[in-house]
Amino acid sequence: MTTDKEELFRKLNLTRARDLPAPSPRKAEEAPEDKPASAPGTLEEESRRRLQERLGLMRGADWTTRREEECRRLADGEYEVEKVLGGEIIGDDQSAFFLLRREYPPEHFHGAFSLGAGLESRGAHLALAACDETLSACDPREAVFMDTETTGLAGGAGTVAFLVGMGYHVDGMFRVDQCFLRDYDDEPALLEWIAGLLSRFKTVVSFNGKSFDLPLLRTRFVQHRMPCRFDALAHLDLVHAARRFWKRRLSDCSLGNLEREVLGVRRHGDVPSHLIPERWLEYLHTRDARPLEGVFYHHRVDILSMVTLLGALSSHLDRAEGCEFDHAEDQLSLIRLHFREKRYDQVLAAGAEWLQRDAPPPLRRECLEMLCLAGKRRGRWEETEVMLEKWHGEFPADAAGAAELAKHLEHRARNLLRAERVCRETLDLLEGSPQGGECAGTGELRGRLARIQRKLGGAWGLTAED
Repeated sequence: MTTDKEELFRKLNLTRARDLPAPSPRKAEEAPEDKPASAPGTLEEESRRRLQERLGLMRGADWTTRREEECRRLADGEYEVEKVLGGEIIGDDQSAFFLLRREYPPEHFHGAFSLGAGLESRGAHLALAACDETLSACDPREAVFMDTETTGLAGGAGTVAFLVGMGYHVDGMFRVDQCFLRDYDDEPALLEWIAGLLSRFKTVVSFNGKSFDLPLLRTRFVQHRMPCRFDALAHLDLVHAARRFWKRRLSDCSLGNLEREVLGVRRHGDVPSHLIPERWLEYLHTRDARPLEGVFYHHRVDILSMVTLLGALSSHLDRAEGCEFDHAEDQLSLIRLHFREKRYDQVLAAGAEWLQRDAPPPLRRECLEMLCLAGKRRGRWEETEVMLEKWHGEFPADAAGAAELAKHLEHRARNLLRAERVCRETLDLLEGSPQGGECAGTGELRGRLARIQRKLGGAWGLTAED
C-alpha cells in the first residue's frame, strides 16, 4: 500500500510536507534609507513653494512668524482707520472723530449720469417729483446729501449712526465728507461738527431719510442735549420720488436696484449692507480698519448715487410730456403724477402722445380713464367725448367706461338713444362673461340704463324693474 501511494505521488509530481526543506531564519527588516532632502532652490522645492502660495498655505513656522508680526502691528496701531484710509482726526483730547474727505469734479460720471447733471437739476422738477411746492426754489448746489450707516435698522435710543456722510457742492467741486466713530465716545464731537456744517445749507436730500436717517440723528442729538437743525431745512426724500416714477416697472425701488436699472452703476469691492454693522463692531474689538475699506466705499457710492438719481429725474422731466422716459410704464407714472397734482392740461397733452405708442391693454385703459377725467375737469367736452368713445371702443365690456360714456351722452351730448344702446350692449356682453354680469360697475350701469329708458318713455317696452 505504501508503495502504491509513493508511486501515485511520483506520477502526480507531489511532495510530502515532511520532505520540504526547512525555512531559513527570517532576517530583520532593514529600515528604508532616508531620501536626500531637496536642496533649496531645486525645481521640486520651487514647485512646492509656488503651490503653497497658490493655495494660501504656509508652514507652521511661517504662520507663527506672520501672526506675531500682525499682532505687533495691531498693538502699534498700524491698522487704525486713519493709517489705513488716510483722512484726519477732528476734535480734541476729550472727544474726536475720524473724517475722510473726497472731492469730485462736476464732469465725473457715476454710471450714465454726471454729478453736474444732478447739481444743475431744476427746482420745478424737484417739486414735482417730491409733490412738494416748497422745493420749487431748491438749488441742489445749496443742498446737502446725507446718508448714514448704523448699528441696526430698529431705530430708537440704542441704535447709533457710526458713519455719517454729507455730500455738497463747494468751490466748483462735489465734496463727500464721511464722519466715522472710532468708538462710542466720539459721538459728541461728530454731532457738533455735523450741526455746524448743516447751518450752511437750505435743503437736505436723502434716500429714505424721512423714515430712518433723520429721525435717528434727531434722537442722537436729543440724547446728547444738543440742538437739532434738521427741522429748519427743506427735505427731499428721493425714495418717494423714485417710487412715483419707477415702482410700476421696478417692483424693487431700493437704491441698489435703481443703480442697476436706471443709473447704470456697477459696484466693485462693495460690502453688502447687512454685513456693515458687523464690520464696525469687529473693528471696535480688533482695531483693524482694513475690513472697513469696503464699508467706506459702499457709503460713498450711496451718496454719489443720490446726486445722479436727482439728475436722472430732472433729465426725464425736462419735457412736460415725459418723453425722455424710455419705458411706457415710467411715462404713464409721470402722467399719473400730473393727474394727482391736478395739472390737467399736462395730462391731456402727455396722455394723447402716450397713446401713440404700443402698451399693454391695462396701461392703455388707465391712461384713457385719466384723459377722460382730466378733460371733464377742464371742461374740454369735445376731447372728452373722443376719449370716451375710444375707451368704450377698445374695452367694450368695461362697465366703468360704458357708464362714463353714457353719462356724457345723456347730459352733454343729449343723445339718449346712443346712451341707451351703450348701456344695453355693454350689459349684454357682461351677462355672457364668466362673471355673469356681476363685475364692478354693473349695478351703476343697470341703474343708468333704467333711468335713460324712463326718459325715452319705454321705447323698447322695458321698465326700470326690467
